[in-house]
Amino acid sequence: MKGTSEQQFAPLRRFRQTIAAELGLIFEFGSTDRIASISKEQLSGYAAVGLKLAFDTPADKAAALAQTLFDAARAAGAKCLVFDGDDDQCVIWPQVIDACDTYIKKHKFSDLKAYKRSYHGKTNLTDYAHQTFGVDFSDNIISETDPLNDDQIAKIVLGWNIGLDDKIYDLSRDISAESLCKPKTIDISCRASVTPDNWIYGMRNGAVEAMRALEGKMRVHAPNNRVPQQEYYNEMLSSWLTLSPFGYGELCWRDFEAILCGSILIKPDMSHVVTYPDIFIPGETYLPVAWDYSNLEEVCTGVLQNTEQRDQIRRTARETLLKGLTAQSFIARLENTMKAAAVLDA
Repeated sequence: MKGTSEQQFAPLRRFRQTIAAELGLIFEFGSTDRIASISKEQLSGYAAVGLKLAFDTPADKAAALAQTLFDAARAAGAKCLVFDGDDDQCVIWPQVIDACDTYIKKHKFSDLKAYKRSYHGKTNLTDYAHQTFGVDFSDNIISETDPLNDDQIAKIVLGWNIGLDDKIYDLSRDISAESLCKPKTIDISCRASVTPDNWIYGMRNGAVEAMRALEGKMRVHAPNNRVPQQEYYNEMLSSWLTLSPFGYGELCWRDFEAILCGSILIKPDMSHVVTYPDIFIPGETYLPVAWDYSNLEEVCTGVLQNTEQRDQIRRTARETLLKGLTAQSFIARLENTMKAAAVLDA
C-alpha cells in the first residue's frame, strides 16, 4: 500500500488515546494478506471491520477480498466498512460497495446524482481530460467507471481528507509566527509543470499558460524545476497568492500548505466536492477560478487590490484549517462518520 494512501489512518493513530477516551473506539491494523484465512472467531467482539485496498487492485481480487472478509465479519456481528483512500470522489469497484455496509470516502460529490453517470477512465477528472483534451484511457487499468445505483450511493459516507496527513499536521506545528511575517515579494506563485505524456498535462498546462499571461502585470513566480521542501515553503511564505491546479484528484497537499504559509489559495472551482477539513469556502477560505483559468487575472487583480479582503481570507483560511487539525475537531468528524456507519449509536 502506498504511503500517501496509508496516511488516511494517520489521525486515527495520532489521536488514538483521545478517541478511545471520548468515543470508546480502539483501532487495530492488519495486513490484507490475512484475509484468506480469516474466521468469525477471530473477529468476535469487534464492532466493525474495515477494508482498505490499493486503487490498482484488480476488480475480481478486490471483490473476492471484500466478500471473504465481510462474510466473516457479519458472522461475528460486526459492521463492514471500506476506507477508500483514492484522490477522487468516484467508486471504482461496484462489487466492493455491494459487499460492505458503509463506504468511507475522503471526499464525495456534492450532487449525489453525479454518481449515477459513467466516466471515461477512473474519475470525473479523467473524463474531463478525455472530453476537453482528447486523452484516451481505453488501455488504462480502469478504462471506464460505471454508474452506481441508489442503494450503492446510500452507502457512501464522508470521512476526512489529506489535510490530516502527518505532513500537513507537522507543518502546522513547525511554521513560526516570525516566518508568517516574511515580506511578500511574489504576487502569485505556482509550480505545476508536468511532461506532455502525463494525462494531467492539459489541466496543468492550462494553469502554466494562465500564469505566463500574468507576467508584466503582477509579480509572477512559476518555475518548472523541483526544489527542496523548505525552499518550496519559503516561496509560499513570500507569496500573496498560490495557484493550485487539479492533478490526479482535486485536492493536493499544496492546498493546505499554501494556507498554512499564509498564502491565499487560488483553485479551480470546487463546488462539486464535499470534504473535511473543508478549506474550500468561496471568498472565505479560497478563491475559485474557472477550470480553464479564463478569469484568473480578474480574480487575482481583485483580491490583490483589496487589502482588507486579502488579509481576511488569509486569516480565516488559516484559522479554519488549524481548527480542523485539532483532536477535538477530528473526533467530532470521526463520531459523525461512525454514527453514519452505525458503529456508534446516532
